[in-house]
Amino acid sequence: MDGLELLKKQEELLQEGVPHAVVTLVETEGTARTHGKMLVLADGTIYGTVGGGAGERLAIRDAVQLLEQGKNAVRSYQLDSPLSAAGKACGGSLTVFIESCPDTRPHLVMVGGGHVGLALIRAAKLAGFAVTLADTRGEQEIGQAIAAADRFLPLENFGSALAAQKLPAGAYYVVATYSHATDGEALGGVLQHTDAAYVGMIGSRRKIEALYEKLMAAGVTEKQLAAVHAPIGLALGGEAPEEIAVAILAEILMTKYGKRRREL
Repeated sequence: MDGLELLKKQEELLQEGVPHAVVTLVETEGTARTHGKMLVLADGTIYGTVGGGAGERLAIRDAVQLLEQGKNAVRSYQLDSPLSAAGKACGGSLTVFIESCPDTRPHLVMVGGGHVGLALIRAAKLAGFAVTLADTRGEQEIGQAIAAADRFLPLENFGSALAAQKLPAGAYYVVATYSHATDGEALGGVLQHTDAAYVGMIGSRRKIEALYEKLMAAGVTEKQLAAVHAPIGLALGGEAPEEIAVAILAEILMTKYGKRRREL
């Protein structure tokens, strides 16, 4: 993996909110390699290399530990041994800089890129959220929302396809698709992400009750539905998409900071 490919991979990880460490080779002695870089995920998966062998294995071990701690460090490894002296293993030494890159931004998953979705994406980004947009429509229908989001997930459907997506733990989910039927389907998909910090769905109480009946018939539990914020948002008033977006974002921030409605 060359330098450009590695940069593209890191951009992908950042957009997806995947924590990783960057390991950069800064000094070597007695080894053939003089430069190298790799990305290390929390499970030890790597992209790129700092030379392979024992030194790389030690760097991966330390990168995983430092990523868990959220710390950076310079680490040096002395690889000389009786085996290296006998020509049966690599020797020398290497020094690496390990930089932890945790995703510290709260993450909004906007399911639906219509008028409200676009307004909420813009508002959430101003508030420091990383935003993933998920929709079955494409550039022609929701091009502005796609451009505004950090990441776009084109879906075949809002049910199983949404449920199967790899999304950041602790994300905040908002469902506002283009019809009542797809809102219900999307909510069913979202509820499969049991590590969500917040789930909200737009709609009137009558619509929500009807959708809940269908979801319960499909196996969704009352406990799961009780945790959904629906009707969504604080009752601030206003019907414009931007006003609705502010009301939704206010409720998300209320949840994020552990506040209750009566405290507001």
